[in-house]
Amino acid sequence: MALALLTTSACGGLQPEDPGQALREGGAAMAKLKTVSATLKFTKGTISFQGYVLVSAKATVRLPSDSDTIYTVRYQDLLIGLEVVISGGHVYLRPPLSGFTEVTGTNAADIPDVAKLFDLKTGLPAVIPAGQNPKYIGADKVGDVDSHKVAATYSAAQIEGLLPQLKSSGDVAATIWVGGSDHLIRKATLDGPFGDGGAASSVEVDLSGFDAAVTIASPTP
Repeated sequence: MALALLTTSACGGLQPEDPGQALREGGAAMAKLKTVSATLKFTKGTISFQGYVLVSAKATVRLPSDSDTIYTVRYQDLLIGLEVVISGGHVYLRPPLSGFTEVTGTNAADIPDVAKLFDLKTGLPAVIPAGQNPKYIGADKVGDVDSHKVAATYSAAQIEGLLPQLKSSGDVAATIWVGGSDHLIRKATLDGPFGDGGAASSVEVDLSGFDAAVTIASPTP
């Protein structure tokens, strides 16, 4: 067994790291980003807004607050795509086979804003380092990136700070993959009672396109 471990280490795999340190490094690296792409998959439970049930989302974000997101949602028995552009403090919604319409007030606030995931005060940069009972699971690959895989627990308030639609009735278990060389968070999974009515739910977040060139233009409604 010792020989096998030595051989694995010699092959260039990541060395174990203190899990709290990995989370702190991940939060600090995320705080420096200017742009990022995010894919969210809601794999368990029902999380809804304005009568739509979230299935997945694919977003391009220009920090601090602009984003262009395609939400795949379930409406009654149909799967449809909704495009949401948030730019310059304005929210624009484009349903299928239609043009953009600006949404305001509470209707705008109800729409998930993926850029909030990266907010310096309430998003991943602030929340990830604050995980309770961090545990190092091991080294893992996300795509072709060697990453530290860490488990931690987060409070309901912390998770709702990431996305207000994730209103949890209790603590949430998270697994986080932190890049070994650049410390950027490549992936995270959340499991907890944040579905509609406090139901058990799961969401997977995959991050890529760090500081890539991004153009997000305000639509003309």
